[in-house]
Amino acid sequence: MGRYLECVRDTMQGQAIDYVVFSDSIVLNAKVDNPEPLVAVAGACSRLLGALLNEGIALRGAIAFGGFVRESFGESVFVAGRAVIDAYRYEKLQNWIGVMIAPSAVARVPDLRDRCRLPGDGVAVSFKDVEAMFPWPAIIRPCHAIPFHGSNPFEPSEFDGFAVVPTNGALELAAVRDSIKAAMDRLAWLRTIAPTPDSQLKYQRTLNWLNQLHSRWHDLAFAKGQAAGG
Repeated sequence: MGRYLECVRDTMQGQAIDYVVFSDSIVLNAKVDNPEPLVAVAGACSRLLGALLNEGIALRGAIAFGGFVRESFGESVFVAGRAVIDAYRYEKLQNWIGVMIAPSAVARVPDLRDRCRLPGDGVAVSFKDVEAMFPWPAIIRPCHAIPFHGSNPFEPSEFDGFAVVPTNGALELAAVRDSIKAAMDRLAWLRTIAPTPDSQLKYQRTLNWLNQLHSRWHDLAFAKGQAAGG
């Protein structure tokens, strides 16, 4: 627990995001009603996901939009409201290691898919275009098969939405590529020591998604290197 709390404190230090830790749960919040709080909270989740994986700690969560109350009473903090319930609901629905963007948050940014585009998403996008859109494509990406718990274990559900990419916070093509690779290495190790086939599968599902992302960022970093060298 001490290593977990220290990692959370170090990662959140200096960020303009409120947070509170309840046992093994972390609640982050921002209060401005425009697209920027989504990318700010997602950025914090991205760094937390990467940092905790580096410590061998798996994180699952969701980012939601809605009304909430956050009050401090001495050393205690009270957080409650529709957004908290929504985030909790989608966190529990997932059956992998990761942080998804709940539909309530996606609805607040109608052009989210455009903000997060990479080459191969159906439009012509160069590495310069991607850099110009930072931080969005570095920390939020479409995931067409977010694993959900199905009513039948032999027919798992999949949700077509958006998920947070684990990073170290550095907004540079090669740095994003390397962050994803580091997360993949830790997930592979955690899968190896997982106690059951079901728990191993959770790590593998995340690895499958990150492997696709890593290839995309590898190509972008290579294209930038070729342009610089040429």
